[in-house]
This record gives sequence, C-alpha cells and structure tokens, in this order.
Amino acid sequence: MDAERVTAGRRLVTRARLLRVVGVRSGLTRPADSPQGFAAGRRSVRVLLAGSGPVVGWGVASYDLALPGALARAIASSTGRGAVVDVVAHPSAGVGRLRSLVASAGPERYEVVVLSAALADSLRLPDPVRWGERMRTSIREVRAARGGTGAIVWLGAQPLRSLDTDDDGPTRIAQNHASLLNDVAERICREEGALFAPLPAPPHSESTRHRGPADYLFWARRIADVIVPALGELPVEQAEPPSPRTTAERVEAIERLRLAERGRDSRLDGLVGTAQRTLGTEIAMFTILDADKEWAIAASGTATREFPLEQSACQYTIASADGLVVPDARLDERFATSSVVTGPAHLRYYAGYPVEAPDGTRIGALCVFGRTPRDAETGEFDLDVLRELALLAQRELWRWEPDRV
Repeated sequence: MDAERVTAGRRLVTRARLLRVVGVRSGLTRPADSPQGFAAGRRSVRVLLAGSGPVVGWGVASYDLALPGALARAIASSTGRGAVVDVVAHPSAGVGRLRSLVASAGPERYEVVVLSAALADSLRLPDPVRWGERMRTSIREVRAARGGTGAIVWLGAQPLRSLDTDDDGPTRIAQNHASLLNDVAERICREEGALFAPLPAPPHSESTRHRGPADYLFWARRIADVIVPALGELPVEQAEPPSPRTTAERVEAIERLRLAERGRDSRLDGLVGTAQRTLGTEIAMFTILDADKEWAIAASGTATREFPLEQSACQYTIASADGLVVPDARLDERFATSSVVTGPAHLRYYAGYPVEAPDGTRIGALCVFGRTPRDAETGEFDLDVLRELALLAQRELWRWEPDRV
C-alpha cells in the first residue's frame, strides 16, 4: 500500500511538472509552415516523422530548420539521393495517439516511418510492460499497413535535463522512467525487427534557447546513421494511368483544397516561369488532374489551359513517385498518336514531377514541353530541377487559405 501511495504521489507530482513544461512550451515558437522538409537529389527517399518530442519542432519557426529539414539534409548527404520528410505531430502524443497519427498519414507511402512518443509518455510514468506491448502493437500495425516492407524507426526519449534543467525530484523520477522506457523500446525493436535511435542531449547546453537548428541537426545526424544502412534500392516503377479508385481519391483531395476557387497566384506563376526559363522549353505548366480533364492553375508559353484527360502526359507522371521524362514523344507509343504531337503544336519533349495534396494524394504535376527531342541524360537533369520547383509549388498550394482571400 505504501509503495502504491508513493507511486501515485510521484505520478501526480511528475504530471504537474509535465503541465508546467507544457505551459512553458505553449509560448514557444514552433513551425507554422508546410509540414515537410526536403533535400535535392534523385530517387528521393520518402520518410514520415510521426509523434511528439523533437518531431514537433519546438523553438524554430520553420520545418526546414526543425527535424524534417535537418533529417532530409542528413540523409541526402549520406546517400547522394534526394529526401522528402513529411511530419505529423501532436505536442503530447504518446504511444496511444501515435497510432492514429500514423494511420492518418498513410504509412504505405514511405520507405521509412520514424515514430516518437517515448518522451511524452515518460512524463506520464506508464507501466513499462503495458507500455511496451502498446509500442509493439504500433510497430506491427505500421508494418502491416506497409505490406511488411521498408524500415520502422523508434526514437528514444532524449534526457529530460535537456528540456528542464531543474535537477529536483520530479525531473529525476521522470528521467529514470525515460531511461526505463528506452530500455524497453530498444528490446522490442530488436524483437520486432525495427530500428532504435537513441537521442542523447545536444552539446549546446550553453544556449538560452529551448531548441535551435543546431539541436535538430545533431539529432538528425544520429537518426540518419540508423536509417541509411537500412535503405535498399527503390523499386523501378512502371508508370500506368491511375485506377478509378485513385481518380476518386484525387478528385476528393482537389475538392478539399478548393482549387476550383483559386485564381492567379504570382508565386506559382513565378515558379512555372522559372521552370520554362531554366530548362529552355517552349511551355511550362502547373497542372491539376480531375476526373475527366487536366487544367493549369499556372502556365507559361501557352494560352491553352485545359485538356481532355486522355491527352494528358501528366496522368502518367502522377502514377510515378519520382517523375517522368519522355525524350521523344514520337517514339513513345503512349503519345505518338496524340494530337499535341501530330498536330500544329508539334510537341516532342516532356518532363514532369508530381505534386501532392497534404494527405499524399498525387493531384497534378509541374511539367515542361518542348518542340525538340532531348536525350535521356538531359531529361534526368531537367527532372532534378523540376523536382525542387514542384516541391516549392506544392508548399504554396498547401498554404493557400481561400477563406482569408
């Protein structure tokens, strides 16, 4: 009974400390931009960060400076590939809420899923055995959703003294519990074939900021050290027209973004113009594909802004995760008889990179068209440029709020 009373008392005191920490954090800067970081490169690695703790981005105003951007750069530096890191975060998400966060993001879209809940839960002092089994269930659910492929990474709780420098009883209790949960998590990761990434305290204790870009870069490098050895070669995708189910999901995503209400946007026009000038093509467009047509919300070099879906090259682009290049449309059976190839436009060359809605549904593409064929190597370099511009255009798309216009 005394042990139960002590445990209950400790739990109440530590939870009071949690409320104090959360109260302090409520006044801190946290990212308000698009929940994504990316780094340039081909064959981009897709990573999902989900949960609480360092995933939230306390102390910085942009995800580019927080863990997503830092992790994308760390992976790109280590692999020579591009990296796109999406984030779904909740400040107090423990292992219970984590499952719904991951499910909402569609884990099947990612090569790597990184889970973070240990810090938030360590402040709640859960029973380690029950907590471990809930963690095990979360890992198994992610693996099942992804068909048993890809890597799952569990982030350990960083030392609480990196959050709260008061070395009093509640902090020590929570720190000890965090260490216990880390031990449980590391064991379960071994048993379940997941990867465990411990997060030591960043070596920036002299800083007066709660968190800063250097802290996230420090952690990102350690997470990348765990992820990179597990990365295999991306399977080569065979781009095919989307299925009716994909079309329905795409239409729903377009309606949620209310793109039909969107007028001219100087920032999107600027990105499309940059694509046309940089790649030296006659036409560049940012297109959206609904159920029966493709239409441009930004275009340069053409007055035609709408096409029947069956004439669309972008329908093949959105079926590919890493873009599409058609060096000479006359030699490609998908496009050789198209009126834009055989007719007055005489288009020969196409390159495009898909643009996604926030839920990951591919809804359109940033693309260029030329009247002169290009070789495959040139097309791949063009695709590198389009990839970066498409991700920037995607961010502009996401941050538009029609009710504020």
